[in-house]
Amino acid sequence: MTVPPTPSASRPPPRRTTRIVFSLVALILAPLSWWWSIDDPYLRASGATAWMMLAAALFLGLSAAWRDHRRWVRAVAGLELLCGVLFLWAFFGWAVLPAAAPPPRAPDFTLPDQDGHPVTLSSELRAGPQLLVFFRGHW
Repeated sequence: MTVPPTPSASRPPPRRTTRIVFSLVALILAPLSWWWSIDDPYLRASGATAWMMLAAALFLGLSAAWRDHRRWVRAVAGLELLCGVLFLWAFFGWAVLPAAAPPPRAPDFTLPDQDGHPVTLSSELRAGPQLLVFFRGHW
């Protein structure tokens, strides 16, 4: 006596080819989206558009690999996960500003102040630390 196959056993595994292709497109467009939005200071500094595209690529790729067990689909999802880790490392680890050294001491000078009276740096430093600001231009 043979047992009839259950409906779930006779169905082929779901294919998510479209989803994985869209995830690859989003992964390729992620760094390009930063370049396209470089005119906006916030988007240039934060990379928000690239991060959103990367998140979309990861979501699409991992959800496709979750349901579609073909080897190439899982390899693409793994590649996208690796790219996400590399993006994180590049944005937070590699792009660190160099350590700043204190500036050298300014040489002594005498210049006119805003009222035209001469001001000498050494006499001002006797009163305590000073902040030296140069305004560019003439008004």
